[in-house]
This record gives sequence, structure tokens and C-alpha cells, in this order.
Amino acid sequence: MSEEDEFEYERDLTRDQIADHLEDFAKSLRGTDELEFEVGPETVVVNPPETVEFELEIEDEPDEGGVERSIEFELEWMRTEDEEPLQIQSTTEE
Repeated sequence: MSEEDEFEYERDLTRDQIADHLEDFAKSLRGTDELEFEVGPETVVVNPPETVEFELEIEDEPDEGGVERSIEFELEWMRTEDEEPLQIQSTTEE
């Protein structure tokens, strides 16, 4: 396993669809120890501690077609010895 594993989700969605994702995330963050992310056939579960580092970044970045504006939310914490390494589960058969 590599030192850094990543599960990434990037899609074009409506503002309402994005709000639905964020509301589901907020409910899970408040209500459970584990956060489960499922995208198509892949699922990953993480277990953040009670206190995490929260980062909000809003950025304008020059791009070929103009300036790309982005908003990023990031939560960071140090994985403890009790936590499993990041495992991305796939429900498709290979």
C-alpha cells in the first residue's frame, strides 16, 4: 500500500444536488462515528475524531478559457494506530 491513498469524486451537479450531498455529509458527521462515502461501485469508510482541522479555501486560478474559481472544504486529522489504512471497497466483480 502506498503512503498516500485517495478516493476522489468529481462530477458536474446542480446546486441543489450539491446541497443534498453536503446535507447528507453534515447529518453523518453529527450523528455517527463513521462516515461512509459511496460513489457508484466504490465505497470508503472513515472514522474522524471529535476534533479535526477544518480548512476552507476559495481560489481564482488562471485557466486556458479564463479564470477558474473554486471552493474547497477539507477536514484533516492524524490517523491513529487504532484506525485502519484507507481501504476503497468495490462492489463490482473483477
